Amino acid sequence: MNQEDIGGKKINAAASGKTAGKDVEVMSIRLIASDLDGTLLTDQKTLSPETVKTLRWAADKGIYLVPVTGRSYTAVPDFIKEFPGVEYVITSNGGAVYSAASGERIYQCLMEPESVEAAFKAPRPDNMAVEIFIEGRPYSETSYVNEPRAYGATEYGAEYVRRTRIPVEDLESFAMENKDRLDSMAFVCADPAEREGFRLYLKNHVPDIYVTSSVSHLLEIGHKDAGKGNTLGYLMNYLGVDREEAMAVGDGDNDVSMLRAVRYGVAVRNGTKACRDAAVRVTGSNQEDGVAQAVKLFAGDGIYC
Repeated sequence: MNQEDIGGKKINAAASGKTAGKDVEVMSIRLIASDLDGTLLTDQKTLSPETVKTLRWAADKGIYLVPVTGRSYTAVPDFIKEFPGVEYVITSNGGAVYSAASGERIYQCLMEPESVEAAFKAPRPDNMAVEIFIEGRPYSETSYVNEPRAYGATEYGAEYVRRTRIPVEDLESFAMENKDRLDSMAFVCADPAEREGFRLYLKNHVPDIYVTSSVSHLLEIGHKDAGKGNTLGYLMNYLGVDREEAMAVGDGDNDVSMLRAVRYGVAVRNGTKACRDAAVRVTGSNQEDGVAQAVKLFAGDGIYC
């Protein structure tokens, strides 16, 4: 039976859903990056007791803990920003990096004004709402803030939108006034066919962007040089951490680049197919302490269990 030799432990390759080529020698993990929604957080948007215990152990070991999220900075929960070991937070799908202690932005990769203009000129379906993110704050069309579920939001998602979004009646005019300040944009639509058609239009007609998705009813765009993977790479270089010393855990299509930016990219079981295909290991779901399982596997060194 094929096995991978990981950190002194034999791992059944078939159980991971991956084919083992040769034994892999694991370097000491110095940085753990994790997506939030659907990955680190439970469906109730909390940290499970096992996850808290495992991450505190990692922080005590001196490992950097880096939340990497599509959320704006103001929408990241305080209990994440204040968690031991969290010194930096990557937000807006790689649009910015913040110091968790000061709340100051230390890096940004803003959209080009021409990209913002082209995105708003795109022929948008009537049942699609728009959000923009400026300096860590999310602004949304008033219609979306009033009725998020009409655009595909879950019950929790609707509450989250109403709590975190700043409603703007004329969002396009506001965006044009601030077109050189946008971290990213999002398009919200419950109709898969409409969403896919719009995704293709964005890719083919809007310059200097990447297009991704964190959840099924969202399309998200940012600068072509942003993305979770590129910005995580910037932070790792800033901290002097080699990709061989880093692991990352995610669940969405927008996490694929992050998983590929490190040596040990892990997908939770509830992740999208693209995310699972990009991973070297598939672990338990966000409801099954999947991040904790991954940390103990790749960073545990056989000490913590």
